[in-house]
Amino acid sequence: MQEKLTIAICGAGIAGVATAYYILKKRKDCNVILIDKNQPLSFTTSKSGENFRDYWPEKNMRQFVSDSIELMKELKTQYGENSFEMKNSGYNFISHDVDNPIFGSGDKENSTSYLEEFTNTSAIQKDFPYLDKKIEKVVRIKNAGKIDVYDLGTLLLKEAKNMGLTFIEGEIVRIEKSGTKFQIVLDSEELIDADKVVIATGPFLNKIATMFGFQFPISNTLQRKFIIPDPNKIIPKNMPFTIYADKQYLDWSTDELEFFKSDEKYKWLLNEFPGGLHIKPETEGIKLGWAFQTEKSEPSFDIPGFEFFPQEVLKGASRFIPELSAYENDIPTPLIEYAGYYTRTKENWPLIGQTEVNNVYVVGALAGYGTMSACAAGKLCANYIFDKPDLPEYAAYFDPLRYENEEIVKAMNELDSDGQL
Repeated sequence: MQEKLTIAICGAGIAGVATAYYILKKRKDCNVILIDKNQPLSFTTSKSGENFRDYWPEKNMRQFVSDSIELMKELKTQYGENSFEMKNSGYNFISHDVDNPIFGSGDKENSTSYLEEFTNTSAIQKDFPYLDKKIEKVVRIKNAGKIDVYDLGTLLLKEAKNMGLTFIEGEIVRIEKSGTKFQIVLDSEELIDADKVVIATGPFLNKIATMFGFQFPISNTLQRKFIIPDPNKIIPKNMPFTIYADKQYLDWSTDELEFFKSDEKYKWLLNEFPGGLHIKPETEGIKLGWAFQTEKSEPSFDIPGFEFFPQEVLKGASRFIPELSAYENDIPTPLIEYAGYYTRTKENWPLIGQTEVNNVYVVGALAGYGTMSACAAGKLCANYIFDKPDLPEYAAYFDPLRYENEEIVKAMNELDSDGQL
């Protein structure tokens, strides 16, 4: 009797869980083992912004995330409308400058199918009265909204377990080749033999890749968000996820300016800040984030604090929602701060497929879009594992070996927007 194929997935975030689910959907006669140091969905996934959108400046990303959105809709059809929240609550990019291209020049093919643009300031004020009266442009992504990532991941995990998935909690300390198999050694000294290995460890991709003798071309940056109550009811509960597209200098007081100028530690607060500050209503109040930290960092399970982050974000947010200035010096409590890593390639396209080591695959570098793309990413990896010839058009652009393809490298070099928030 032929031995069952064993596939080990390193990492139990939303990408690893989705990969396990789609592998078992294709082949229930496999042994699929999900391995993580922590409980599933508990590290980077738990820090997700929990949003989805199908528009990106590049066609390959539009196709990829659109596929993932359709897969999530299929899950809701199959497992019930209440299996996880997925609501088309909107995505508005806004600007004080009507000429701000917002998404860069990009590939605008069929963009009107995805976007609506509003430049009538009277209409903007009527529809979005909480915005600053000088906002000149709103670009709405039509197919966009919010997802409950924990419920989605829990559904995929439960159904994968029903199909035979095994979860093992433990830290991988080394991986060795043993004949035709890989032997995974855990900190508990437990040994796991696998025919194929999937690396889906989020910010720790290269920790596992090093065990196979190579590295992925990725970097990690630590990005933060926070939630505060909204006692003044400034943000309507039906407000779309709103992203300010303009760069800005923060409007500090004279005393604050003098203090920051005098201390090297704080001078950076006087720099120009990028666009991308984002805000959305939550049950608890308001969730805000701003990915202005671009310093590359070594990932750690112990996330360091960051002084003044809520104050900076609220000051930046009051530029386009003026009433939020009431919270700048009197932040409502409880204040819930959290942070996770953006793991990305330079061009911000994911890494999905066969690596340079035979029978070793990757699903990762999903910086800022892991929740919305996990289903398509997991399904694509499953197709690679089972040598499916009918890969989608975008697969070549996300292949880990794409840097050897001159045409794809040329397309990367021509990008002027990477779609990241």
